[in-house]
Amino acid sequence: MRAIGLAVLPIVAFLLGGTTAAQDRDVQRNRCTLYDEHGKFRAGASPDLVVDACTAIIQSGQETTNGLAAAFANRGYAYRSKREYDRAIQDLDQAIKLDPNLALAFANRGDAYRNKREYGRAIKDYDQAIRLDWNNALAFYGRGAAYGGKRENDRAIQDYDEAIKLDPNLAVAFNDRGAAYYGKREYDRAIQDYDQAIRLDPNLAGAFYNRGIVYHNKREYDRAIENYDEAIRLDPNFAAAFNNRGYTYHEGREYDRAIQDYDQAISLVPNYARAFLNRGAAYSGKREYDRAIRDYDQAIRLDPNDAAAFASRGIAYGHKRESDRAIQDFDQAIRVDPNNALALYSRGIAYSGKREYDRAIQDFDQAIRLDPTYAAAFASRGIAYGDKREFDRAIQDFDQAIRLVPNFTPAFVNRGIAYGEKREYDRAIQDYDQAIRLEPNAAPAFTGRCFARAIVNRLQEGLADCDESLRLRPGDGDTLGTRGLVYLKLKELDLALTGYDAALQTNPKNASALYGRGIAKRLKGDKAGSNADIAAAKQISPDIAEDFERYGVGAP
Repeated sequence: MRAIGLAVLPIVAFLLGGTTAAQDRDVQRNRCTLYDEHGKFRAGASPDLVVDACTAIIQSGQETTNGLAAAFANRGYAYRSKREYDRAIQDLDQAIKLDPNLALAFANRGDAYRNKREYGRAIKDYDQAIRLDWNNALAFYGRGAAYGGKRENDRAIQDYDEAIKLDPNLAVAFNDRGAAYYGKREYDRAIQDYDQAIRLDPNLAGAFYNRGIVYHNKREYDRAIENYDEAIRLDPNFAAAFNNRGYTYHEGREYDRAIQDYDQAISLVPNYARAFLNRGAAYSGKREYDRAIRDYDQAIRLDPNDAAAFASRGIAYGHKRESDRAIQDFDQAIRVDPNNALALYSRGIAYSGKREYDRAIQDFDQAIRLDPTYAAAFASRGIAYGDKREFDRAIQDFDQAIRLVPNFTPAFVNRGIAYGEKREYDRAIQDYDQAIRLEPNAAPAFTGRCFARAIVNRLQEGLADCDESLRLRPGDGDTLGTRGLVYLKLKELDLALTGYDAALQTNPKNASALYGRGIAKRLKGDKAGSNADIAAAKQISPDIAEDFERYGVGAP
């Protein structure tokens, strides 16, 4: 999430002319500004009172030209404080017509345009304010913020530098320069600026918030949370701080704490689409996919153009094995954002689940074109090629995934499978070894190594691997079937039958388990049972007998 550049309310204390006015007019003049001549917030001042007082002066018809210009300018500033930017601009237009040299009127109109995200018009006004007053730190600050809004971070930093030279105590300039450095991914320089902003203004909640964002991106999650905590302490209604703290808890897989923070963010801002999206992701992390989908639904209602919300809902449907609904969401995400590599990758996964491997590969191709460093896309494309039995192409993709992420355990596991299919069992075992070194609890790696060792007749080692895999993942059907193969080759027929029976309970259409059980039954003299199992296995996989010949188990 991009750091928020906080805008300070520029200090405007236009003094109204007239020395012989009646007492009531003096009162109105005093009320027609939020700040006194020293830049201090005037006691009892409020934007509504300023608007009323300035309006009375404007309508009196008794002010000088300069005094009238100041009244329009102050009322425009008050409207800006009320976030009524169009009315602010109208008044500031009038002030500038009356006094074209009123630098602060240009600066404040620039602020109003910036708040409307009309950055080009804002910059023009700041340029004029600076031409009229080269010592106007707030005009440099505002122009820097406008450049920041355009993501022209280098130009923004130049203006913040100048603002800081003119006013070394301008905390928000340090804060926003930190945001610009964050945009350039110069995280340490960003933190230095946030540190200084906080030293100058220990109550600047936004600086703590922004510093939390940087620490999050540096993966210093505890420090990020400390900063969000302080931002929330200073501003208990800071919804974005609750959202970001929740996101940080999410990164640490503390989903319940994350959800509590998202709940609070939503209670503060009920139309906070990003908080609904993030809460949905937390529920997905807890595998509560229906609750996740409800949150994604709401995020999409609030922001129908959020590609991430469609992609996330599609992933949740994928976990529910509702592939067609998942693909519909990925389609929509891609329509909204054709360059969304995650949506293309996820749609490829969904097509792979439907065994539409060519369509899957097309999506993985496109995801990789958009992001050539997308290791998961290379690995998933390798799996799709493996399912098409194009094992050399699969291995090439696993190689690339590993080059990009050298500790990518699943890529080693799947490359091991591909080498096994090519009957290069020693290379397969090497990959499983590496996967286990990287992740000692990687059950699929133990299963794969068990299978490869069984084929090369390292049976006791294979049996130990299968046992370890089942300890890590009890009841896994593939591992039970593989252990059945080990027992079959060890001539432990009763144990083989027990293993195959257990495997078939998890998947009655497991051709390998059916065929292996058929062989075990034949060896025990159960010809009828053997024939039935072998026939069922061949109906599912016509080449199953050849596979078992390769495993070193021929038909008896």
